[in-house]
Amino acid sequence: MTRLQLEMSLAAIFTFALILIFLKKNSLSVKNSIAWLLLPLACLLIAIFPDPLAKFSGWLGFQAPSNFFFVILIGILFLICFFLTISISHQQAKINKLIQELSILKQKDAKNDKKK
Repeated sequence: MTRLQLEMSLAAIFTFALILIFLKKNSLSVKNSIAWLLLPLACLLIAIFPDPLAKFSGWLGFQAPSNFFFVILIGILFLICFFLTISISHQQAKINKLIQELSILKQKDAKNDKKK
């Protein structure tokens, strides 16, 4: 195992442990953590078995496997960002609906207080 493979393995294990700590503290939901848990596992697999990545990147025309690896990571991070944006949009719609419902309830409560 080369020094780079060792460093990548240690970084992946550290990242995986960090995510698990955040899960234990309920700072991160299980739903949102799945993608973040898969990233260090993929990095660990690539560190242990670099040959398949080198062959596949060569087939796709990349000059170095590291370039292919970075393109894959950027793509995964883009997808995570996209899905988090969708989640934020849904939550914003729910917040707007709750604000409207709360305003209606406060208005009804104010009318009931005036009648009494």
